[in-house]
Amino acid sequence: MFWIIGVILFGVLCAGYLWRSNRNLPPGPWGVPIFGYLPWLNPTEPYKTLTALASKYGPIYSIQMGKHFAVVMSDPTLVRMALARNELADRTNFEVVNEIMQEHGLIFTHGPLWKEQRKFVCNWLKVIGVTKFGDKKNNLQLLIADAVSTTISKLRQSNNRPIDTGTFFLVHIGDFINLIVLGKAWPEDDPNWIYLRNLAEDGSKKFAIATPLSVLPILKIIPKYRNTVFEVIEGVKNTHLIYKTLMEKRGNEIHESDDLMAMFMKEMTKRKNDKDSHYFTEKQCCFLLSDLFGAGVETTVNTLRWFLLYMALNQEIQNDLQKLLDSACTDGGLIGLEQIESIPLLKACVSETMRLRPVAPSGIPRSVNTEITISGYRIPKGTMVLPLQWAMHHDEKYWTDPETFRPKRFLDDEGNMINHKAFMPFQAGKRACVGDTLSYWILYLFGANIIHNFNVSAEQGLSEKEINTIMDGEFGITLSPATHKVVFKSRI
Repeated sequence: MFWIIGVILFGVLCAGYLWRSNRNLPPGPWGVPIFGYLPWLNPTEPYKTLTALASKYGPIYSIQMGKHFAVVMSDPTLVRMALARNELADRTNFEVVNEIMQEHGLIFTHGPLWKEQRKFVCNWLKVIGVTKFGDKKNNLQLLIADAVSTTISKLRQSNNRPIDTGTFFLVHIGDFINLIVLGKAWPEDDPNWIYLRNLAEDGSKKFAIATPLSVLPILKIIPKYRNTVFEVIEGVKNTHLIYKTLMEKRGNEIHESDDLMAMFMKEMTKRKNDKDSHYFTEKQCCFLLSDLFGAGVETTVNTLRWFLLYMALNQEIQNDLQKLLDSACTDGGLIGLEQIESIPLLKACVSETMRLRPVAPSGIPRSVNTEITISGYRIPKGTMVLPLQWAMHHDEKYWTDPETFRPKRFLDDEGNMINHKAFMPFQAGKRACVGDTLSYWILYLFGANIIHNFNVSAEQGLSEKEINTIMDGEFGITLSPATHKVVFKSRI
């Protein structure tokens, strides 16, 4: 009996070898039928398993992940070249994502709809002030400054008590995102805002549970996975009801507003009788609002939390940064973007944070829409391509002592910022993040003013093991620190 099973398995392996070699696919590990290599992936830190495989198989390798054949790239030059190609401009087609997002929004769309929505969002960002100069940029900076000022006031009220940074910054950065996306900032105790915050906090956990469905849809027969997807879909529906209610109340007020919701509603009216009106519908508006709110809050909040943690655990660097911030701010007010331009160390600290703890460590999957050749290897149509950020950001070939928080690696001998080719916090190519500039502004303004006003430290009594657990993080929608608290002690 056992020898029969052995012969069958040997036959499968031989067939797989011949299939791979005959098709000139990138090298990679063997898997098993149905599951591929999934049984050997670390379920909580898959990006680390993929990085280890890159060390063995090279900068481009193939791997079967459930139903998806994938190619993983970890060489920055190769990644930038590949992601710039039109053949890799699509997102991977995940059944569970399609069920939730219904092929609407921006992040998970492709083709003409994606091009129209990206163009619209890029234009909206320019309208609200994401430009190199001008009054609109100044006005946008004032909006961020208002959120920063409120945040600092709330932190002073903590009276040195440890604060859960996840919940805290979700409220205050979320207020600003609400203002530019929805045209409305709710009171902290507003039922709708409480619901959306709870949904945002819970969403990452549910996403982590549902992630296996992306590569093994058959798991949906298991109640745990089926119920999770149902809960996520219900959350989306309830969120859209809140958005639709807001849209109904806007009326003529939208003509004087340039928030995302107002601009989309004006575009709906403008294109009502055009042949491309199906790109601007109420349903598309709701999914787009969800995408921009989720992306804006989730990534920015978690990056700021990582930044503050690294400041708390590296007091000498924090002290050096505070001296520079003190010199730049002599009037007792808030530090602005112009002053930040004269403090490269702040930018370096943010960049080093994003290098060590990228929000998307596995990279955001792309899909090959036409068979192509990369580095001499044949990449079939439909292949999932992973630009492996964790590997690029932790490769000793590009970074000396890559596991150490050393911001000055981003500065040259004269103290100016260096552009590292292996540094890709916002991806690259045609689907690079549209909001990268705004994200940097928020991080710089919040980060600079918090460090200027407070001495940031970790909660007392944490063991080395507890600190390591926090810094290992939790991988859901993004890589976030494990639940923790930070102490903010006023210094000015």
